[in-house]
Amino acid sequence: MDPSLKLLITCCRYCYGAESRASVAQTFGGADLERLLTLSRRHRVQGLAWKAVNDSGVPLPLEVGAAFRKDAQRIAQNGLQAAAVSARLHHAFGSARVPMLFLKGLVLGRLAWGDPFLKSSIDIDLLVPEAAISSAAALLAGLDFEQTLPEPSVDPVDWHRRRKESGWTGHGVTLDLHSRVADNRRLLPTLTARTRADLVEVAPGISLPTFPLAEQVAYLAVHGASSAWFRLKWLAEFAALLHPIPPAGIANLRIQAIQLGAGRAIDQALVLAHKLFATPVPDELEFDAPTRRLVRIARAQLEAEREPTARPLGTATIHFSQLLLRPGSRFAFGELGRQVGDILTR
Repeated sequence: MDPSLKLLITCCRYCYGAESRASVAQTFGGADLERLLTLSRRHRVQGLAWKAVNDSGVPLPLEVGAAFRKDAQRIAQNGLQAAAVSARLHHAFGSARVPMLFLKGLVLGRLAWGDPFLKSSIDIDLLVPEAAISSAAALLAGLDFEQTLPEPSVDPVDWHRRRKESGWTGHGVTLDLHSRVADNRRLLPTLTARTRADLVEVAPGISLPTFPLAEQVAYLAVHGASSAWFRLKWLAEFAALLHPIPPAGIANLRIQAIQLGAGRAIDQALVLAHKLFATPVPDELEFDAPTRRLVRIARAQLEAEREPTARPLGTATIHFSQLLLRPGSRFAFGELGRQVGDILTR
């Protein structure tokens, strides 16, 4: 593994309490700090890296330190802006009695890191019932959001019949409106905007609804698996969320994730978190050849120099891995059909 990637993992572990300041400072000896900055941007963990570096007193070259500081400040500023917009969304949807939950973003930042403004979040992810897409779109338009994906002339209700999300912009933020949590309806089918929610305080006076712990773990596993975990940020958040939980509790969360329909994604996530972040895995964990293949694909994507879309055929193995997320040929052929249909109707 790239030494700079190992160093980023150490920084992330420090931010959720698994490493000391001294161990971070020691790990930085002889590090390529310019590459560390580049790689932290690739994996969107600049805020976490800067906190670990700053807290540990690691000396940085002037330009590198200034770039890290600027990135961390921008991440915090974006987070504050997202918090204000999220509060308006929560109030508007609540007043209209449209069920909604926030996914990832600020709520996950609070749960994983204790600070919602450390992690990079480029958008707000809002989950509503599929039957409420028309109402949700009208509410967003009334709040001065504009539909950007698909183009505004396309009916979002028609769009969401085949796809789980549409894209919107407004108030200086981007928003992904979700009608389900996974592209394939056989993954996590019971996780909806009507799932019992926990309120998470992301800023003074601003608490937002999101999935409870078991559902959160299952969702993060499927979300990461759907993109073959090509970004370290996702795995770091998963590991951070599990850090305070004893092995027996992690074993129970795994069982619940399987019952919720996470398929092989939960075992893939646990193995990756164990290998890269030393997260304990249940003693009874056994996984089949397809799960081992999923782990190899994810590690290759995560350790690649560039993101998948920046490499020729970089997303091919991701699409293949999606066929393996649940056992059985029925799921694989159904997922293949979904992918082909998505291409033909894009």
